[in-house]
Amino acid sequence: MTKNPDCKKFYLIGLNYKKADVETRSKFSLSKDQQEALLSEAKDNGVKSVVVLSTCNRVEIMGFSNHPFQLISLMCKNSKGNFEEYSEVTNVYKKSEAAEHVIRIATGLDSQILGDYEIVGQLKEDIGLDKEAGKLNAYLERLFNTALHASIENKNRTSLSS
Repeated sequence: MTKNPDCKKFYLIGLNYKKADVETRSKFSLSKDQQEALLSEAKDNGVKSVVVLSTCNRVEIMGFSNHPFQLISLMCKNSKGNFEEYSEVTNVYKKSEAAEHVIRIATGLDSQILGDYEIVGQLKEDIGLDKEAGKLNAYLERLFNTALHASIENKNRTSLSS
């Protein structure tokens, strides 16, 4: 049985405060214009359904591609960082591990300040940008709805955000 060459896997690549200092994170940060360029380029390169999250503490790209290097290339090409710098501070998650990471981000469990709720607004804004660009498929939309619901539950049922 041969593999389908169009088969895409779900990946999340990025860097955050845990491995990258402020200077390195700022090299890879993406303005809204850079995010829009990345989304357009992703479409041209066959990367399906992409979401970009760029904040002061993290830059992460998640989407469907044949290999995570496609996403890493998009990040490096559209930022001021390069592959050598990125390879020293990278995070690469795939499949369910990537989905779990999205939920940890949305609930504040992966924030520098445990339970930080500010990320939810940033996540919603970036999801809106990706949706406008036509880069949000049903899987990612459901994943983000689940993550945002988990965030609300976390805020209402725990004292983490206080």
